[in-house]
Amino acid sequence: MMKIECPECKRSFIWTDDMSMTGKCPSSGCDWRYDVREQLKSNVDKKILAAQNAILCPTCGKPISSRLTLCKNCGRLVVGKRSFEKKKIFMVVVFVLLFISLIVRLYNIF
Repeated sequence: MMKIECPECKRSFIWTDDMSMTGKCPSSGCDWRYDVREQLKSNVDKKILAAQNAILCPTCGKPISSRLTLCKNCGRLVVGKRSFEKKKIFMVVVFVLLFISLIVRLYNIF
C-alpha cells in the first residue's frame, strides 16, 4: 500500500498491491496517469532528504536553502511552512500600501 497524491487535482488515493503499476487517477474528470515506480522513487527521495534534515519546499517537495526563499523548482515564495505565489504576494503588498496611503491622506485632512 502506498499513498499517491495527484499533482493535477490535488487529491490523494491509496494504491494497493492488487492495482496495476500504472494507471489513471481515480478522481472523476482527472486525466493524470500515475506510475508506482516513479511515485515510490519520489517518496524514498523525500524520506532520505527528511532524514538528512534538509529543508523542503511545502509545495513541490524539492530542497530549498532556507525557510524564507524563492523556490527554484516551482517559483513560489516560501515563508516558514507555507508557500505563496509571487503574484498574490505582490497584490497584497499593493493593497497594504494603498491602505497606508489612504490612512495618511485622511490623517492630513483632519
